[in-house]
Amino acid sequence: MKEKTLKNLNRSELLELLLVQTKENERLKAELEKTTAELNSKYLDIQEAGSLAGAVIKINGVMEAVEGAARQYLANIAKMEEKTRQKCKEMLETAEKEAELIRSGKKEEPALPADDVPENKEETIG
Repeated sequence: MKEKTLKNLNRSELLELLLVQTKENERLKAELEKTTAELNSKYLDIQEAGSLAGAVIKINGVMEAVEGAARQYLANIAKMEEKTRQKCKEMLETAEKEAELIRSGKKEEPALPADDVPENKEETIG
């Protein structure tokens, strides 16, 4: 309203106008509080998203390390398996050669250690 119009109003009209303006002011304050709360909530959501993204990045790093360790473990197992197979192959070849020598009579059968010799015939049957 213009200043001249306000001067022409009587006391009750001015109070009525003041009451309307006070209600509007309270409504605007409530709206401002609500909007501020929503903005803060959005800000927290953005921060959480950033935190979650950081956590995902960290988890990805951990998973990459775990995958690397698993690959190394499997490679070590494969190497150990190959060494074991080679050792078994060598032992089998040696045993076959010794068995052939024993069969051909060129080598005597190895004597069993005293601990392995059965004391009576019943033990050899079982």
